Amino acid sequence: MRRIALLSCILPFLAYGQSFERNEFTFNGGYGWQAGVPTGSPRLSAVSLGGTYSFRLRRWLALEGGLLTAIDPTGFVGAYAGSFNVHDRFTWVPFGARFILPLRHDRFELSAGVAGVYERYTQHETPVSYGTSYSGGGGYFKAEAAVALDPGRHFWLGATPQLILVNGSYGARDRWFVLTGDVSFRF
Repeated sequence: MRRIALLSCILPFLAYGQSFERNEFTFNGGYGWQAGVPTGSPRLSAVSLGGTYSFRLRRWLALEGGLLTAIDPTGFVGAYAGSFNVHDRFTWVPFGARFILPLRHDRFELSAGVAGVYERYTQHETPVSYGTSYSGGGGYFKAEAAVALDPGRHFWLGATPQLILVNGSYGARDRWFVLTGDVSFRF
């Protein structure tokens, strides 16, 4: 009897009320700022570009993975041999879950995600004693608001603030806040 009562409480959450698009490709662009920098230290900032693929298991749950990059955050650096443009890049590969709250007849959504993230920092021109490329792992947190642009709810426009926390090799502790505008296609 308890099992039947438990199933009758859980089954409505597992049932589908309407059909929905399971696959989603998102392309985003925005700007990122280094967070958690001690006072008096320079704070890095950069243009950020990326993309994400999501697969919805349920109307309220999606698994996703993607790629996000901060392009040339250091810029020019002065050294004893002159000034160098480091041509560096942070590349993050987040993978995890996103929880979705559809609102207003499924044309507006709020969502929040949490994920693991792999980070790779690379630089192409390095003045002597400036630093080296490294990698690491950490966590990724985001929130998103999106609105459907067409009646079939295939094209979406949204905004996403993201917080990336990574402890890399060589003692690197990277903290980044990235704000992006998103264009999504669902099918």
